[in-house]
Formats: sequence, structure tokens, C-alpha cells
Amino acid sequence: MVADELGRFCAELPELRAALRRTPRQLALLDRAEHALREGEPVAPLLRQLGIAVDEDTGPLAGRDAGATTAPVRSAPHVVTGSYLCPRRSCLRVDERRPGDELPVCHVYGEALRFVPDGR
Repeated sequence: MVADELGRFCAELPELRAALRRTPRQLALLDRAEHALREGEPVAPLLRQLGIAVDEDTGPLAGRDAGATTAPVRSAPHVVTGSYLCPRRSCLRVDERRPGDELPVCHVYGEALRFVPDGR
């Protein structure tokens, strides 16, 4: 699974879980896929069984940042702008947060996304 696909999967995991809650076999496949991702194991075959298209299997991209940035948060003049990235550096997910928004969460690892200030 390529990093940007992993990011999409992470962001959509709660909706996938809700959609599959009445199909125990598919929910079990989703649980296995989530576990495989955490362990750095191939996940594409499991996702294909769920009807989720993926290009290829790759391991986590440890030590890499997404490189992409989002628009700065516009608020008070002393706000630090930046992006929220995968906490384990496994995917290319990039989220932004506006004042009052909840902290973005990685649904694969169950951790808050890490904040990277602009200019770093």
C-alpha cells in the first residue's frame, strides 16, 4: 500500500468501520488489515477482499515527512501555523486544524497526529 493510500485509509477508517458493523466477516477483515498496518505487514490483499482498491504493498515509510503543507490556520496574530502529519511517519496524511477543531487522530494507530510547524 503506498503512503497516500494509507493516509486515506486512516482518515476513512471510522466510516469504514461504521459501514461494516453489520457484516462480521468484513469487519474482521478490517480489523486484520488495521493490525497488519500497525505491524508493517502487507495489507493490500486484505483491503482488496473488502473491495478497497490499492496499488501495491510497501512497508511504512519510517523517518519520512509528507513534505506537503496545508494552508495556515487563520486566527489570532500569534497563532503558530503548521500541519498535522502521521504520528508514525507511515503515510502521507496531512490535516489542518482550525481553532475549536478537535485534534486530528490516526485511526490506524489510535494516536493524535503530530504537529509540524510551518518552516521546518
